[in-house]
Amino acid sequence: MATSASHGQALDPEPTAPRQNPGGRRRPWSRRGDRADLGSLGHPLLSAPAVLLVLVFFVAPLIVLLAYSLWPTVEGEIVHHWTFENYSRALSTKTYLPTLLRTFWFVGLSSLITVVLTFPFAYYVALRVRPSRRIILILLAMLPFFTSYLIRVFAWLNMFGEKGIINEALTRIGLISKPLEIFGFDRPAIVITFVYLLFPLSFLASYITLERMNPTMLEAASDLGAGNIRRTVRVVLPFARTGLLAGFIVSFIAMAGDYVTPSLIGGTEGIFYSNLIVNQFGASLQWGFGAALGIVLLVSVALLLIVLRRLTGTVESAGEYTRQYQRVRSPFLTAYAVLFNIFLYTPVALLIFFSFNEEPAVGFPFHGPTLMWFETALNDTVAIEALETSLTVAVVAVGVSLVLGTMAALYLARHKGFWRNFSFASISAPMLLPPVILGIAIIIGLNALSVERGLWTIIVGHIVIILPLTTLLILSRLEGLDVNQELAAMDLGAKPWKALVRIALPQAFPAIIGAAMIGFAMSMDEFILTFLVTGSQTTLPLYIYSQLRFKLTPELTAISTLMLTASFVLVLLGAMIALGRRQRQQLTRS
Repeated sequence: MATSASHGQALDPEPTAPRQNPGGRRRPWSRRGDRADLGSLGHPLLSAPAVLLVLVFFVAPLIVLLAYSLWPTVEGEIVHHWTFENYSRALSTKTYLPTLLRTFWFVGLSSLITVVLTFPFAYYVALRVRPSRRIILILLAMLPFFTSYLIRVFAWLNMFGEKGIINEALTRIGLISKPLEIFGFDRPAIVITFVYLLFPLSFLASYITLERMNPTMLEAASDLGAGNIRRTVRVVLPFARTGLLAGFIVSFIAMAGDYVTPSLIGGTEGIFYSNLIVNQFGASLQWGFGAALGIVLLVSVALLLIVLRRLTGTVESAGEYTRQYQRVRSPFLTAYAVLFNIFLYTPVALLIFFSFNEEPAVGFPFHGPTLMWFETALNDTVAIEALETSLTVAVVAVGVSLVLGTMAALYLARHKGFWRNFSFASISAPMLLPPVILGIAIIIGLNALSVERGLWTIIVGHIVIILPLTTLLILSRLEGLDVNQELAAMDLGAKPWKALVRIALPQAFPAIIGAAMIGFAMSMDEFILTFLVTGSQTTLPLYIYSQLRFKLTPELTAISTLMLTASFVLVLLGAMIALGRRQRQQLTRS
C-alpha cells in the first residue's frame, strides 16, 4: 500500500492543459489530444464516490479519534469534558514514551537493515539481468508478499526458540552444544522477522527506481576513472535515493503499527507501542487514553517522515524506463541473489516440509510422509467457516475497490486542477497510516454512533485499505494511454461510454487484473485492522492467530501449506496471463 504512495510523484504527472481548436473541430490524431473533449469520461463526479468513501470511513473516524483523545474515560465510559489529561499521562508516564522510542528504534533498525540488504539484489535485477529474464526474479522476490503475513510469522516462529529448528539443526550437526540466545524468542528474533517480512516491499521500491537508470552513466563514470565503490557512492546511490527512502518509509509504516509479530516472536520483550494502544480497547476500556496514544503515534510517524524528506531532499527526475543492462558477469551479485532467495524461501519450505510429518509436534525428527494433517484441516468446520468469511470479504471489498478505483483513475488521468489534486490526495491518504490507527479510529467512530460492528465493518475497512492501491495501479496504466484513440472513436460516432468500454478499459485491463490480484491477497491476509473492527465474525487470519497464541500444531502447518499453494498458483497464473498478453501484442505489432 505505501509503495505506490511513495511513488506518487512517478504515478501522478500533471496532464497537459486542454488545447482549443480554432476551427471548432476535434483533431483526434493531434499529439496533444484534448482531454476535455472526452466529455463524461472525464467528469469530476467519477472520483466523487471514492473520495466520499474515504472522507466518511477514514477522515471522519480520525476526527472522532482526535475528539476522544481529549475526553477522559471514567469507569469505562467516555466523559464529554475537554482536557489534555490523556496526553499528559501518555507523555509523562515512564511506560508509554520509552516504549514508543524503543518501538521506533526497532522498526527503524529493521527498515534500515532491510533497505541495505535488498539494494544489491534490486541493483542486480535492474541493471545486470537481461530484461526478458527479470520477470522471473521479480516474481521470486514478490511471491512472499502474496502469502499470508501470519503464515510468514508462523514460519519464523518454528525457527526460533531453544527447541526451534535453527538451534535443533545446529545442535544435531555438532556446531553448538547449547541453544544460542540470538535465535531465542527475544529482540534479535523480532528484528530478523521484521526484515524477512519487509524484504519484498523494500526490494520493489528500490527496483522501480533503479530500472530507470541508464547503464551508460556507470560506463561514463568508469571511463573517468571511478572504481566500483566510488561509482556506487557518487552515481548509483544518489540516483536511487528516492527508491531507498521509499523503501524505508513503506517498511517503517508497515511495521510501526504491528502488534502481532512482537507478541508472538519477542516473548516477554515483545511489548511494542501498538500493543499498549490495543490493550486500551480491551478489558481496560480506556478508550480516551487509547485514542490519545494513537494520535501520539500518528503525529510521531508524520514528523519522522517530514524530517526524513527534508534530510534527503528531492530529485528532479527519476529518468525514463530503459531496457538496457550491463553485459558483464557479476559473480558476487549472482551469489548474493541466490542467498537472497534462499533466505526468503527456507522458512516457508520448512513449514511445507513439516506439514507432511507424522509427528504431533512441529519440527524434528521427521517421520512420514503423511496426509493426515491435511485431512484434519479440511474437516475442521471452524476453519472452513473462517475461510468462507474471508472469501466473502475479499470478493466484495475487491469488487467495490475496482469499480470506484477505475472511475476515479479515469478522471485523474484526464484532468488537472484543485478537484483532481484533492481527489488524488484524499484517495491516497490511507496508505500513509498504520492499519492499527485506522482500526481504532473506525471502532471509536462506530462507538460514537452506537453502531454495532459486524461483517460490513470488516468489508469497509478492507475497502479503505485496498482502494488507494487499486486507484494508483489503474491510474499508472491509464496515464500511459493515448486519449486520441478515444477522441477518434467519438469522431466516428461512438458515444463516450462506448469509447470507454471498447478502447480505454481493454488497454487498462492488465492493471485492473493486477490490482484485483494484489487487492485480493491483501484482503485475505489482513489481520491487524480486521482484529479491531470485527464483530463476532472470524476470518481465516483471525483463526490462524487464535491457534498460534496457544500451540503450534501440524494441522496449522497443513492449513498454511494449502494457503501458500493457493497464493503461488494465483500469482503464477496472473504472471502467465500477463506474459501471454505481452507476447500476443508483440506478435501483432510484428
